[in-house]
Amino acid sequence: MCFFSSSSIAQESTNAAGGDILGSGGSVAYSIGQIVYTTHSEATGIKAQGVQHRHELTKVLRAMEIGLIQTPWSKMPSLPTTINIQTTEGQYVRVGVNWNLATLNVFKRGFYTIRGSLILPSFITNPTKVESEIRIQVLPKDPPRDVSLSNSTFAVSAEQFFIAVGEFLVDDPIDDVHEIRLYGKGYDNRLFEIKGNDLFWSSLDAAPGRKNFSIVVQVTDRDGNTLEKFFEVTRIRPSSSSLVVPNTFTPNGDGSNDTWGVPALRFFEEVRIQIYDRGGLLVFATENPDVRWDGKFKGRELPIGTYYWVISVKETGESRRGMLNLLRK
Repeated sequence: MCFFSSSSIAQESTNAAGGDILGSGGSVAYSIGQIVYTTHSEATGIKAQGVQHRHELTKVLRAMEIGLIQTPWSKMPSLPTTINIQTTEGQYVRVGVNWNLATLNVFKRGFYTIRGSLILPSFITNPTKVESEIRIQVLPKDPPRDVSLSNSTFAVSAEQFFIAVGEFLVDDPIDDVHEIRLYGKGYDNRLFEIKGNDLFWSSLDAAPGRKNFSIVVQVTDRDGNTLEKFFEVTRIRPSSSSLVVPNTFTPNGDGSNDTWGVPALRFFEEVRIQIYDRGGLLVFATENPDVRWDGKFKGRELPIGTYYWVISVKETGESRRGMLNLLRK
């Protein structure tokens, strides 16, 4: 049987079986299976010879099992690009596979089951949507080696209650993403706060008399490993003798400089503040540096003039005296 076409693609496959039949009129050659196609170029075009048999489709029965693959933490595994399948006719065929890695987290130790869709040739169908499966184990990583604090001292401020101290630096050769938090409710953790990797003093508590504070922090990497470490933080405060004491105030109700006080004294223990008029009458006294004088005595406004203050700090044994001008503009 012959036919002609202006263009043709030859197909070839090996005969499954065949032979010759001999008779009185001659002999006939036959084959069972796919016939070899040949093409011949001629002046009038290309001649293709052969007989094309109908191509029978086969179905996927199952995908063959694949052994466990282990991969180091944070490293994507090298997965096979082809696998073996078995057809419903008992044949074993190697086909391509497209793995779905959406459920794989290489930054978390553990076992993962990954599925892959089969890439099949045209003569194999997959009506039951058979998929390939592979088990992957992400191995554990070592915990962080150490954590340090770039600076462990800070200066007090009577006006600010959120003061930067330093930055935590984590020694971890494998992972560069960590959660750092104050660990537990003990020590002085309540007086501090961590934002990102930075440590801050964040308390309205003056903690009078104290210079040194202790905290414990915990570092956690993405694999769940933890590291706890103790730190000592030092607060620097000026001496009570160097504090600036205002010498004038104007208690006239305009919202500006209406009261008198020395806020930085709140960081010292056992402070006593006294104010006297020119006649030696005690018109104001307090042991709480956050309490300020409003220019009154027993609810009555005092006249403008010069008054005298005395500040005693028992913690340091210091005592200071000075003059104060009360003005009303």
